[in-house]
Amino acid sequence: MNHPAPDRTTTRRDFLQRGLAAGALVAAPALLRGGPPPSERVRVGHIGLGGRGSSLLAQSLKTSDVDVLAVCDVDRSHLDRAVASVGKGAAATTDYRRVLDRGDIDAVIVATPDHWHALVTIQACAAGKDVYVEKPLCTFVAEGRQMVDVARKHGRMVQVGINHRSAEYIREIVEIIRSGRIGKVSEVKTWMWENRFKKRTAPSAPPAHLDYDRWLGPAPRVPYHPDRVHFNFRWCLDYAGGYMTDWGVHMMNVVTFAMDVDHKGPKSVRATGRPYDDNLYDFPRTMEARWEFEDPGFTLTWTQPATGGDVLPGERYGMTFYGEAGQLRTKFGGHAFWVDGKEAPLPEPARTVDVPRSPGHFRDWLDSIRSRELPIADVEIGHRTTALCVLGNIALFTGRPLEWDWKRERFIDDRHADAMLGRDDREPYRRPS
Repeated sequence: MNHPAPDRTTTRRDFLQRGLAAGALVAAPALLRGGPPPSERVRVGHIGLGGRGSSLLAQSLKTSDVDVLAVCDVDRSHLDRAVASVGKGAAATTDYRRVLDRGDIDAVIVATPDHWHALVTIQACAAGKDVYVEKPLCTFVAEGRQMVDVARKHGRMVQVGINHRSAEYIREIVEIIRSGRIGKVSEVKTWMWENRFKKRTAPSAPPAHLDYDRWLGPAPRVPYHPDRVHFNFRWCLDYAGGYMTDWGVHMMNVVTFAMDVDHKGPKSVRATGRPYDDNLYDFPRTMEARWEFEDPGFTLTWTQPATGGDVLPGERYGMTFYGEAGQLRTKFGGHAFWVDGKEAPLPEPARTVDVPRSPGHFRDWLDSIRSRELPIADVEIGHRTTALCVLGNIALFTGRPLEWDWKRERFIDDRHADAMLGRDDREPYRRPS
């Protein structure tokens, strides 16, 4: 079992070397408690073994200094598949608490549906486990802030699965923007394909291999429908936030990283959408959102689907930074500089910046467990990025422009919108206060 080591002072330079903005010094404590695991290997448990969970399990199994001691999923078909991959060396359970109770497990990988991320991560931190939790960090702003607070209280290393942040081409994008190579950026546009539509059909009985009540967990009790669980939960408001919090978290994190606002938030947000009647899912197929930032001042937009001259033929998603010297068109995998409608050489840097390279997102987390230095996508960064996307959805469902106090994490003079920042969890799955 992990035993806390004496407090270690983390310097300003430590934070900056992790790619964090100087503002992190206010949000993150100077003292991080904890110590390396009792052996040179990191002993992990996997909680959530669906599509993404299976990929992360494969990552653990091919990592030489990781031992998988337990696997957990409420769907027996997922659990059986994981057991076949791991072999007899790992315990299997449908109750994540059995994983957290084990004193021989140093860390957990959480790849449950989004609405479970907060409860499992909070309890894991309190149990002395470091955590790799998939994106988005959570479904509500209030629970995200609680996740940050609990991680800090217990000195846990929590890496959020915004894995593109560790990619070399993202580091290059951040260097280009921060060094002033395209001049001052006044606007960033992002776009994505439509949310899913499916005609309503009647609910049915859950399959025998799925513990449906435990799958629902803290979410409201509703009849089972096969098209609202597993991958499709993403378009259901009780469990997730549509593509805004699915792909949007990845894309917005590139923006906050490049614009050096990882630890800040917008001053206002507005959103519109055109819902379709008789949709099984809660999110409209089409949506537009707009955030205004200050210090630095810029506008961020999100459009579903991609439209207009900002989008090249065949581009279904992307991000474009609009600078004084031209446009940096980006997507996952690369970037290109454009001037007057055609590709052009990048200008020389206006200043020198240091954007450290990541050894890889999973490896960066493992390194943080040993060093006790914050990982590249620390829980505070994951919270701020997730909150940005959640605010877009709140503006969509309120149907009006909203003013946001990012320091207090409250809307300005809008109790109805504030009420959408959290919810009461269903018994017996309530988060500890």
